[in-house]
Amino acid sequence: MNRSTPLRMALVLGGLLCTAAWAQSPEDDWQGIPVPPPPVGGEPSLPPPPLPPPEPVRASPPPGTGLLRPRPEVVARIRPPEDRNRVSMLGAPSLGAGKRGQMVLLGFPLLSIRALFALGDRFDLGLGFDSYYFMMNEPRIALRLGLAGNENWSFAASFEAGYAFFTQRASRESRSSRWLTGRRNINFSPGLVVAYQGNRPRDGRIFFETRYTLALDTEPYASDPLVGVPPAVVVGHNVSLKGGAELPLSSKTAFVFSFGFDVHGREVDAVVMPTVSLGLVTSL
Repeated sequence: MNRSTPLRMALVLGGLLCTAAWAQSPEDDWQGIPVPPPPVGGEPSLPPPPLPPPEPVRASPPPGTGLLRPRPEVVARIRPPEDRNRVSMLGAPSLGAGKRGQMVLLGFPLLSIRALFALGDRFDLGLGFDSYYFMMNEPRIALRLGLAGNENWSFAASFEAGYAFFTQRASRESRSSRWLTGRRNINFSPGLVVAYQGNRPRDGRIFFETRYTLALDTEPYASDPLVGVPPAVVVGHNVSLKGGAELPLSSKTAFVFSFGFDVHGREVDAVVMPTVSLGLVTSL
């Protein structure tokens, strides 16, 4: 045997082993080990947010009723009943024993204020003040006596008297406070008034009044020298018709307005004078 034969066989065997090792990739040994996928965006994923709580189920209103409304007995327990407005200064209802009322009126031809105090269930007594924009100022006393009435209708008699102070003498005055109002130095004024109010607490109260005024002029003067000396007191007669309403704003306060006519009996006064007043009545 040639000595080179074993060497050749060793070289061939080594070449075959190298070829087999080269054909096998080293990555094939790691294919059995699981590898986690890479995170999306390069950041770890967060758990999902919790779901919101379900909305409460609301009962649908019965068909044709619109929004749900509480029963009347429930409303009565929650909201106290409204008191009926019984504070009247120009109407017929009396204030009621121990109660009082006040009134402020702005109008033409007079500005007026009144304050009444009830001495009984049907009798009111008080004071007032009338002014023809401070050119005539007249403090007055006022009385009202309830004659008849029920929950809606009322009928009363009233009486007022006052002494007027004028900024001008009668002989120098021309179509001013005396001519417009028909009043003189001393005035007595009885009247009758009827009123109606609805059943609800906030129903308005309408009233109608007729009043007679006896005016005593203690400053008469002679317009013609041939007439002679006038008497010490000259009497005048006036009649007024008035209507209006008291509209309650609460159980103790009401808005009031009135409109009417004054008919004067003296020739030196305006024959007919319209009157209008707006104001507030309250017992606060």
